[in-house]
Amino acid sequence: MIIHDDLEVLCARYDGFLLDLWGVAMDGVHAFPGALAWLARRRGEGKPVWFLSNASRTTEATALLLAKLGITADLYAGATTSGQLAIDALLDPRGPFARGAIHVVGEMPSLNGWPDAVTSRFTARLDRAALILALGSFPPVELTERLTPLLDALDKPLLCANPDRELVFGGQPLLGSGLLAQRFAEAGGTVHWFGKPDPAVFALGRTRLQALGARRVLFIGDSMVTDVPGARQAGLDTLLVSSTGIHRAALGVEFNRPASPDRLRIFLADYEVRPDFVTTGLM
Repeated sequence: MIIHDDLEVLCARYDGFLLDLWGVAMDGVHAFPGALAWLARRRGEGKPVWFLSNASRTTEATALLLAKLGITADLYAGATTSGQLAIDALLDPRGPFARGAIHVVGEMPSLNGWPDAVTSRFTARLDRAALILALGSFPPVELTERLTPLLDALDKPLLCANPDRELVFGGQPLLGSGLLAQRFAEAGGTVHWFGKPDPAVFALGRTRLQALGARRVLFIGDSMVTDVPGARQAGLDTLLVSSTGIHRAALGVEFNRPASPDRLRIFLADYEVRPDFVTTGLM
């Protein structure tokens, strides 16, 4: 485990940082005080931070949420969201998703900034849709209700605008639309994924940081499913925060409290791709 002082020593090796949002810097309702302090130190050092998020929001809507939580624009250089990537694909006039009605499954509060050019294509009728769009999150008890209709529409392509399988929102565990997409694919459907763990998303974030002068980039995330594998495949050094995100319950620890080394080793042994470093959380 990397403890507080060692975390600062580790960060001194890098001049740019890619960060996941949920579980690393905030939980959708509260920003983590330790993360705010960490971001402020990076700002003071002049080291740029770029957020990579599987949120279904637009980049602009994400910035508004972050500002509301106290993660102000001066603390980071920019953000890439899976929602924005999906929107861009749907608006690409030469792309395969430029036309046809879209059936939405999942939650999208206030549409999270999605443009009229996309939302005008939404239909409540799955049978009339050319595309299925999975986004947002939902309570675990709703999984069967949301999945069952999709299994009768395996001939329609599904676009997943939030590949997270699970997340924590305001301290409450939720399922992400990535789990719907995974079950859809396992049943024989075709899924187009937008966001992590696609290594191209990590490479895009690294390119943004390199344009700002960063040459040594560290990725920091909380997921052994969507964060660490994609970052490692993109050739990035990776730091897993173990006790502020989705794996806290599996490790049996309280928020931002360290897991025992033995418990951590057992947990990581279940994953083929492992992080370079582990810490409890940002401080």
